[in-house]
Amino acid sequence: MSGRSLSGRLMRRVLAVVGAGWLLSLAVGLGVIAHEMNELLDRGLRTQTELILALVEADRPVPPLSAGLRLRVLRADMPPPPAPWPGIGPGAHLETSAWHVMRRDSADGRVAVELGQSTGWRREELMESARAFLLLMAAVLVSALLAVRQGTRAALRPARDFAAQMARRDAGDLSPVPAADLPAELAPIPRALNGYLGRIEALLAAERRFAADAAHELRSPIASAAAQAQLIAEAKAGPEAATRLLRAIERLGRIVERLLQLARAEAPTGLDSDRADLIAILDLLIRDRPGATIRFDDGDHDRLDLALAPDSLAILLANLIDNARDHGTGPVEIVLRPGPVLVIANPTDGPAELLADRFARRPGSDGTGLGLSIVRALADQHGIGLSHEAGPGRMTIRLDLAALVPTLATGPDPAPG
Repeated sequence: MSGRSLSGRLMRRVLAVVGAGWLLSLAVGLGVIAHEMNELLDRGLRTQTELILALVEADRPVPPLSAGLRLRVLRADMPPPPAPWPGIGPGAHLETSAWHVMRRDSADGRVAVELGQSTGWRREELMESARAFLLLMAAVLVSALLAVRQGTRAALRPARDFAAQMARRDAGDLSPVPAADLPAELAPIPRALNGYLGRIEALLAAERRFAADAAHELRSPIASAAAQAQLIAEAKAGPEAATRLLRAIERLGRIVERLLQLARAEAPTGLDSDRADLIAILDLLIRDRPGATIRFDDGDHDRLDLALAPDSLAILLANLIDNARDHGTGPVEIVLRPGPVLVIANPTDGPAELLADRFARRPGSDGTGLGLSIVRALADQHGIGLSHEAGPGRMTIRLDLAALVPTLATGPDPAPG
């Protein structure tokens, strides 16, 4: 089921806002019109009253009155004629529910004129003006709505073109999506989509590399294990065939483990909300290698949390420790320095060097040649600074972990000297 139309929602909201403003403007306008009409009619009524008084004093005929007016002439020597309004004082202005009355008296007080105007007539005139005003405002409202509708459709046309472009896109096309002429409010959509497509492309590339690496590295140990197993099955194997088969299987297991670690290290991830305690993980890795001499100086830290998953940190450190242990000739030294910077050093027999190429191994090495590739992939993914120093008879690797430590956990205060 499709969602509600964005243009429809905009139209409804604009209609509600414009309609409310229109009604408010109409109410205020009608109030202003009523007030101004009353003032104008009162001035006209006063002028007419004064004019009629002048005619009466001059004994001249009074012209016919317009609709809604009623005249009463008061003379001192005659009883007052009847009128639909109560009596009022000289020069007064009276307003009742039915009449607006203006009185003017002659200078000698012998003649007075009262001119009344029907409130009903005034109401009819006001309603006629209100109808004209309403028609004018209605035309303004309709024009505004039509303009908003056309403007909304024109503004959303780039979004519809973008949707049509995405519908025509091939399913295997993971190239970045052009932002085209999208409005600034919709520009985050292609940016987010490009980020998503980039992550998918990276995941697919990691899968392709894993398949290629697995095919490349597993061919030899599988062939060796199969050959030994066939000899054993045909009873043609020597006394060491079972041992060679076991070694081939063990090597196969190490290669598979390293390939899985490499695939995970190279696969992109989102923001990592996990936390890993560097001190606890290093202690665990050291305990898991009881036959190795590993010295760890934690810099008086009881705990140091890093912003990455514990298993990712364990894989990175395990590969560095195992590389130092397997290719070194003495104890592995691990020191945590301020920054924080983790230093892993070990003595070597002869010139020290790191083999940067994937699957590169020293002659006679039983490793997989993937350890440093895994370390570099994890370091690049999490913003860890990785550097090394190869000197005569010693190899030192430094991990700058500052990007992973929002707040450095401090250890106990040093004892006073």
